[in-house]
Amino acid sequence: MKFKELERISNEILTCEYIVGEVEGGKYVYIWAENEDIEDEIPEELLADPECFAGAMIGTKEEIAEHIEDCVGSFRWAGDEAQQEAANEVVETLLEALN
Repeated sequence: MKFKELERISNEILTCEYIVGEVEGGKYVYIWAENEDIEDEIPEELLADPECFAGAMIGTKEEIAEHIEDCVGSFRWAGDEAQQEAANEVVETLLEALN
């Protein structure tokens, strides 16, 4: 499935690349992955079998924002100081792109 990228941010501390974008039908996509070469197409395996460090979801803007807050945002409280700072940067960047 093709998507239009809104924002992409990589983070070495959280060991992931995070992408938010738009897909057909007024929906949005959130992709999180390690070592994936993602341009403008969502890898089907990331949608079919999302895991902790590699996955994708399609949903409304609100659903995507909630998932970002729940997953990456959890490091703001559960992680060490470096993870907390990294999570803040990633969450703020992705949520800003959705607005």
